Amino acid sequence: MKKLIEDNYESTVLRGLITPDTNHNDFIEKLREEVLEADQAESMYELSFELADIVLTAINYARHYEINIEKFLKDKIHINYARAKTIK
Repeated sequence: MKKLIEDNYESTVLRGLITPDTNHNDFIEKLREEVLEADQAESMYELSFELADIVLTAINYARHYEINIEKFLKDKIHINYARAKTIK
């Protein structure tokens, strides 16, 4: 996953879409844009790419702010399992 995170971030920086000045609002706006595109997808194929865009944008957001998203994903899954056990 680390290579995916770095490759994704690097390719976006090389395209000029992320700079040192990119801020929280920029990422939130990009996520909104991608969610809207997913909502408007007319096929599962289009939806698949839009969902990928959402995930990759979120990963870039985390990477930009040096958040270890892999750790937090694992932690969140653990929390979700614990919640599921309390529901039963």
